[in-house]
Amino acid sequence: MLNSTRGLLASTLLAILAVALVACSSVPAIPAVSGPLVTITTRGGECPAGPCGGTTVIERDGKVHQTVPVAADLGQVPADVLTALDAAIKTADFNVIRAVQFEGECPVNFDGQEFIYEFGAPGGVERVASCETRIDPAHPLFAALNAALVAVEVAPAP
Repeated sequence: MLNSTRGLLASTLLAILAVALVACSSVPAIPAVSGPLVTITTRGGECPAGPCGGTTVIERDGKVHQTVPVAADLGQVPADVLTALDAAIKTADFNVIRAVQFEGECPVNFDGQEFIYEFGAPGGVERVASCETRIDPAHPLFAALNAALVAVEVAPAP
């Protein structure tokens, strides 16, 4: 009787384990989105100490800060503006955006600046550089980004 009880217990445990494995494997893995929502790097231009440049970061909680040339807190994007920016990033077709090539000479070649945007999209970081891609400020993604920067007075209002 002891062997049959052990066999029944072992069979029951194996059945529970099999059900648990099937249940776990049927749940699709959802990648965790981490890192900044947007990183904007500028490069080029002439500053007194040499070439100009900087990096501004919009965190997922709306905090905006500069990391280069010096660390500085710049403010907080209001919740409604942050939600709109997040939605614009999640729905943007980055391949379509990057398909419109920049034409001409990159402004860094004549004392201007290039803007490099890195968006924390659901599929990973999406990079868009103004010397590679013609940036359309009216595109919903860039309009939402501009609204966020204007909200913390990092960019001038249009």
